[in-house]
Amino acid sequence: MTMTPEQALARLPEPYHRLYERVVQVCSADDRVRGLWLSGSLARGVADAGSDLDLLVAVSDDAYDTFTADWRSWLESITPTLLAKQVPAGILIFTALTPRLCRLDGVFERVSQLPESPFRTRVTVFDRDGLDAGIPARVDGPGPDPDRIAMIISEFWRVQAIFPFMIDKRKDVLAAQSGVELSARLLYDLFVECNQPLPPMGVKQFSSRLTDDQRQVLESIPAYGADRASLITADRWICGAMARHGRAAAERAGADYPTALATAVGDFLDRTVGGAAQRAGDIGQSSG
Repeated sequence: MTMTPEQALARLPEPYHRLYERVVQVCSADDRVRGLWLSGSLARGVADAGSDLDLLVAVSDDAYDTFTADWRSWLESITPTLLAKQVPAGILIFTALTPRLCRLDGVFERVSQLPESPFRTRVTVFDRDGLDAGIPARVDGPGPDPDRIAMIISEFWRVQAIFPFMIDKRKDVLAAQSGVELSARLLYDLFVECNQPLPPMGVKQFSSRLTDDQRQVLESIPAYGADRASLITADRWICGAMARHGRAAAERAGADYPTALATAVGDFLDRTVGGAAQRAGDIGQSSG
């Protein structure tokens, strides 16, 4: 069943509904705007109170350059803003924050370029010229990339090779803390790559990219602060998780697991900072 704009917007707080009404009013009165759609999590039907108001605005080819050159005036006719900036891209994309802290993001597209639009999932607000018919349906991307999986795992162990020098030789616990955070992020990136293809989703949708088991692994990382003991405990725990889930992910995807690198770095960590990584069986189910 086709989703209506009202259904897409249902979970957004009230100020967003007023902002949306003003967007529709301004765009409907401007003949240069040939179509207006909701995008992002709204179009996917997964929006919540933390979602943005994401817009796709189709502008007639002959008016596109002048319209986009003055996009700030267009935005000001809709709402005052605390912040409004253009995002570097091949097409004009903007992001704005209103005085009521509503987040408004938009993309301006030429009518003639809609058949090549990367924004395939959208909810129609209005479409003056039947443009929807020329926008291809979304196609799922490829599955896990073996090369990317191998790169993530290798980068993880490269980062780990530096950890003892940061925490003991330099005694720079802030640098060591940054290394632990980066290692946790690489474990997260591994899980996300294993779950490809994923549907398009916003950058703030961290947990949505994970399975329940993967999320439990990441949520189980021991708490740490800017002190040697807690950083070593957390770091060795993460190493144990990568040793298990990284190898499992590589085997499933047909990627090369860097056994020599992982073994050498793991032995080095045992000899220097100690606190041997938890055994694979202590870290939960394989979630790679």
